[in-house]
Amino acid sequence: MKNDERVNADVKIAKSIGYTIFWFGIFAVILYRWFILNQTLMDTLDFFLVWFIASLAQFFALAIKGIPITYPVTMNKKEQLYFVFLVPLSTGILSALIVFFKIGSDIRRLLCGFTVSFFGTLFLFFLYRIILHMWEKRNT
Repeated sequence: MKNDERVNADVKIAKSIGYTIFWFGIFAVILYRWFILNQTLMDTLDFFLVWFIASLAQFFALAIKGIPITYPVTMNKKEQLYFVFLVPLSTGILSALIVFFKIGSDIRRLLCGFTVSFFGTLFLFFLYRIILHMWEKRNT
């Protein structure tokens, strides 16, 4: 069989679909084990680490290649700024809700869950932007 560009493109698409199903599948298993089976993070550490490392590898691979975080949606600077602050905010709110339903209404734990999620996501976005800026600086 010849090494055809169309075959290579089809192989990349198939691998991408498989990776996406695998990535979301592991995430679904983690959520199922946490919320339905009431297992702890330590019980699901193997699944969580595989999912987390795959997520970070994808995150940094996209940043190093210079692909914007909002790809394939094109956004102007103002929309990107909204995105960078609204996504961490929604992540923090979702984390606080998970803490509320899983642990209870202790305000200290709710604020801790919100703060860690918000600043963690915001840090990752700024790290992504710094890597992207360095890529643009190097390649232009």
